Amino acid sequence: MNANFEKMTIGKLAKALDLNIETIRFYHREGLVKEPVKRTNGYRYYGLEHFSRIIFIKKAKELGFTLNEIKELLHLNTQRRASCADVLPKVKEKISELDKKINDLKQIKSSLVKLKGACAIGEDEMKRFSMLDCFMNECKC
Repeated sequence: MNANFEKMTIGKLAKALDLNIETIRFYHREGLVKEPVKRTNGYRYYGLEHFSRIIFIKKAKELGFTLNEIKELLHLNTQRRASCADVLPKVKEKISELDKKINDLKQIKSSLVKLKGACAIGEDEMKRFSMLDCFMNECKC
């Protein structure tokens, strides 16, 4: 581990992650990131674990996960007394949810590709294209 990670204040951490300090404090309040213990000099120092955890949160948010879903994902692997019998149903449920999201994203992508194709033909064709139809029925283009 890089020694700089062990001496990172909240300001330096926020800057390194391109976040606002208040976002990190919000993650503390929401239980997503543990707040480090205040040292005798009055500062709290963040380490690589904090950095990695916030990177995970940012990426999961970019992928469309809610903070509650992110909290669940983080919790699945950190329950101290949890057995596989406790965790496995939750993991299977989350995998099923992800599969549904992936299928929805594929459908959106397909619709956008068809819209792009309709635009390539001409504006009249594009105006006949309905994104809504692509989710309800087969795209008409």
